[in-house]
Amino acid sequence: MRGATVKSKPERSDILPILMGNSVTFVIGDLVTVDSDGYLQLVTSSDEPICGVVKGFVQKTGEHVDFASGYNDRITTDSDNATVDMDEALVDVGRDIWIQMDADASLAQANLFQYFDTNNSYEVDVGDASDTDGALQLIKLDPEGTGDASMGLYRIADHQFGSTAS
Repeated sequence: MRGATVKSKPERSDILPILMGNSVTFVIGDLVTVDSDGYLQLVTSSDEPICGVVKGFVQKTGEHVDFASGYNDRITTDSDNATVDMDEALVDVGRDIWIQMDADASLAQANLFQYFDTNNSYEVDVGDASDTDGALQLIKLDPEGTGDASMGLYRIADHQFGSTAS
């Protein structure tokens, strides 16, 4: 499974349609950020705050968009999406969501409640563990109990709508 799976959220709806940038492949579950031009982009490095998690896609008319050929969870925006197609991603921007994500290495008990940055929009960088700063904070190891030592449950610590990290 690629991307983040929202595991809990508040009672209220925090789904926000956000205009996607040009020529980007978005997958449901990707971590995303809004760039300085106001367009949704994939989180690609550790220094980007996280806006939220992609939950779906809509056209500017409000209709659902067609998925990429052969897929039911991704689209690639056109090179003029920001000015012509204006397709939007439905983004869970909730500050209190917990997300399940895979890491690039095994996690250990000592990593609980540490902060981590990401390698990209769907993978946690274990080598970047910190007790004080990072994009995500590990809440639980192997949340589904499958024995997958690289899977964790996280909260967004460096949120685009205001950091909650210490």
